[in-house]
Amino acid sequence: MFEGWDEYRQIEKELRRLAEGLPLSDLGTVIDYAISSPGKRVRPLILIFSTKAFGGTASESMKAALAVELVHAASLVHDDILDYGIERRGAPSTVERYGRDAALLCGDYLISRSIDLISGYNQPVIKAFSRACMEMSEGEMLDLSCQNTPQEYYLCISKKTASLVAASAGIGCLIAGAGEEDVTGFESYGMHLGLAYQVADDLREYTGADQGKRSRKSSVTLPIIYNKDHPPEAVLKLCADTIHDHCSAAKRALASIGGEEEIKDRLDNIVDKMAMVWEDECKLLKSLC
Repeated sequence: MFEGWDEYRQIEKELRRLAEGLPLSDLGTVIDYAISSPGKRVRPLILIFSTKAFGGTASESMKAALAVELVHAASLVHDDILDYGIERRGAPSTVERYGRDAALLCGDYLISRSIDLISGYNQPVIKAFSRACMEMSEGEMLDLSCQNTPQEYYLCISKKTASLVAASAGIGCLIAGAGEEDVTGFESYGMHLGLAYQVADDLREYTGADQGKRSRKSSVTLPIIYNKDHPPEAVLKLCADTIHDHCSAAKRALASIGGEEEIKDRLDNIVDKMAMVWEDECKLLKSLC
């Protein structure tokens, strides 16, 4: 989706370099497997663009960008441990391939390495990063409980998923020395994009459209909650409207704050590219209802 962007290629290059420096051990093999799987790299891209929007550079923010990508990878590994994940991104999950003990240690290593990467920045950056990590853990715990209402679901995904996307946008601004109002506005952009992302992901899993992810245990998601009181087509429309609303809110947040317009256009384009995929998927799913 973003492979044509220079920043994406820079992130991939640095991830490969990081993988080459892993321990020559069984643990290194597991970690390499976890971080080498293909991904959109949305979080590090947002962080780098947010830095650039206020005059910073990709080199200044690359370690922070890698930190958020590694802690995201760790969260996926731990999520698969909790959900007994079998397959992710079309390949065996880390826990399925290497076992629970190795997967747990892999996630621990990735979190520790992300702390090492973020530690060279100032206190506001470190605090924003650590706060997001703590919220992700809270969100995972909420996901283990039974969510019966949309409000409970939103609380869960705002912490589990959207908090790191929001932090990525805010951290980029902080690295470049942006003001508090702009940091808050960029965090709002990331929060809404993260919410849209998770609703879309849950909708794909609910309909069976996501053929690259399988787990033995299922979470209670928004489509499942809506399905209690609505027919299938109504469930699809309610979720599609939610995705659209959060994408629109993300774009409004971006338009209402400062930053270099050319770079903000790139952040806006991330929303457009992802929304286009989600819209096409929703149209396809609607034809199957």
